[in-house]
Amino acid sequence: MGFDFIDLALLVIIFSIVGYYAYLRYREEKRKKEKQLIPTLKYYHEKFSREKREFTEKAKKFRDKMEHFRNKLQQIENEIYRYKWEKDEKRYLRNLKGTDFEWTMSFLLKILGFKVYEPPVYKDHNIDFIVEIDGFKICVDFVDYQQLKKLNENYIRQLTEGKEKYKCCGIWIISNGNVEKKDGWDRQILFFDYRDILRFFPSIRVVEDYYEVQTKFHNYELLHKETSDEIIRRDTWIKEVEEKLKEAYRKKSMVAE
Repeated sequence: MGFDFIDLALLVIIFSIVGYYAYLRYREEKRKKEKQLIPTLKYYHEKFSREKREFTEKAKKFRDKMEHFRNKLQQIENEIYRYKWEKDEKRYLRNLKGTDFEWTMSFLLKILGFKVYEPPVYKDHNIDFIVEIDGFKICVDFVDYQQLKKLNENYIRQLTEGKEKYKCCGIWIISNGNVEKKDGWDRQILFFDYRDILRFFPSIRVVEDYYEVQTKFHNYELLHKETSDEIIRRDTWIKEVEEKLKEAYRKKSMVAE
């Protein structure tokens, strides 16, 4: 019994010494941490401020690039009449099929100032896109040279019903083939075949030029947004550090008193 009591007493003493030592270490670490708090906060304040300046400079460069490419897009729109059809471009137009033909011509309509969007139901009533300008809506169907055989009375009736459904003022059928215009079809249907495209539209080279510049503009727009977000983060972090510095100085002055 005595042996157990002695062992227990020794354990209590050992744990007391260890606990006291741990307490002293904790006090020492806390003191060091408090002593280093203000210098650490100052370091982070300078670090975040420096990073904010760097991101601000980057954001300005990206904004300047955006402005440069925005001006180039405007220049292409203003000088679109300069895009004349060359032999290779005519051959390229003639060979376009399916979605490539749809995308190229719909993008060209956008460059020309039309608002272009798909109907809520995909290819509803044979309508590929609805284009809008100055409040007027037009149903558009793109038919490549391989699909001309589908232009029958039933197909045209579907387009006409779609025009009424979406309250469009007319229908455009645009094809890179030669369209045989049918008597008795809705007079509000306007055909643009291969020859009409060459006559009324600028060369599709403008699509390539515009898309390239637009892509660069969007890339720099994305970089500018990401950089601006980083500036906002640094602003938040700087304010948080400044609040902590105020609190640290307040506690330090209280201890000094």
